[in-house]
Amino acid sequence: MQEEEGRGRRGKRRRGGRGRAASPAPPPAASHLVSSFFQGQAGAAGSGRTLADLQLEGLAGEAGDDAAAASLRDLLAALPERHPAQKAALRRRLAAQFGRWWAQLRAGNSLLFYGFGSKHELLQRFAREQLGRGDGACLAVNGLQPGLTAKQVLQWAVAALKQTKASHYRGCTPDDLLDLLRSDDRRLYILLHNIDGPGLRSHASQRLLSELARLPRVHLAASVDHVNAALLWEQQTRDRFSWVWHNATTYAPYLREVGFAAIPSLLVGRSEQCSKQSATVVLASLSNSAREVFRLLAEAQMDPAGEKGATFQRLFQLCRERFLVSNEMLLKSFLTEFRDHELLATRRGTDGSELLHVPLDEAVLQQVLADVEAMS
Repeated sequence: MQEEEGRGRRGKRRRGGRGRAASPAPPPAASHLVSSFFQGQAGAAGSGRTLADLQLEGLAGEAGDDAAAASLRDLLAALPERHPAQKAALRRRLAAQFGRWWAQLRAGNSLLFYGFGSKHELLQRFAREQLGRGDGACLAVNGLQPGLTAKQVLQWAVAALKQTKASHYRGCTPDDLLDLLRSDDRRLYILLHNIDGPGLRSHASQRLLSELARLPRVHLAASVDHVNAALLWEQQTRDRFSWVWHNATTYAPYLREVGFAAIPSLLVGRSEQCSKQSATVVLASLSNSAREVFRLLAEAQMDPAGEKGATFQRLFQLCRERFLVSNEMLLKSFLTEFRDHELLATRRGTDGSELLHVPLDEAVLQQVLADVEAMS
């Protein structure tokens, strides 16, 4: 009987296939982004190797932190631990579930760990004890690195299976990378610390990661820490992940994560990144017709020959021509939705008419439109 907090829809059935338990160590230039659990030993790989036989790289990143972050980390590490016995008992209860988590991975689900406290050491231990069974490669990714992208995760995944360098696949499209992973008969276990990291929060990035997670021989375990992390996924993307949620409260200090404490908050504040994320999440929850209305308004706003916006009647005419709305009341309902989520504003045109426009910079608006296109 399973005691998870929640379960995604039934995952796809996995087909068997045992592969070599070896994958290359990442080059030094990217060691802060990815670590490989199964590394080549003297140029040879054997299915009998286990994780304990190999050199496990930590997820680096601290070397690039500024002095303030390093001082904060040292301060946290120096604090006396409170309730150590209770925390140790909690860790033992979580470790007792490792076998169940592994079975859920192999059944076709992805695992998502949430809860107060750092989950880094817990998931690292899970990888050492359960994922190092010699039937595939295991990859650990630091999702908190702002420079990380979903395409880079795919490149490292291919490199782990093909035992090559990730730089060999820079010219590949995401579809090409997915095809390469799909054609390999070995298993790949991906441990993604903080899938809600700043570089992975866009709809397009999450969609690409969900396509990776639903491959038959790819098994994903990820952690989240942000309170709004569940808003990253609309229903279709969430179904592709096929999440099984686990409460992994550890009360452990965020020693590794503290170096990234200054990254923008998810869906909070007025920075360009947060504005883009907010707009993408809102639009993902709307109907396709509403998103098309938003796209028409944005394109009218970015038209060099236009007035950086559109009147209501002009927008209604454009929508009628594309059969998006049948009457003004329907269009007004869409605009009300935009306005309630601060995606619509009005201003006066040169002739005194009221113009509708999206209160985002053009560069940010173009990124939002790219995400909207990916939703179609």
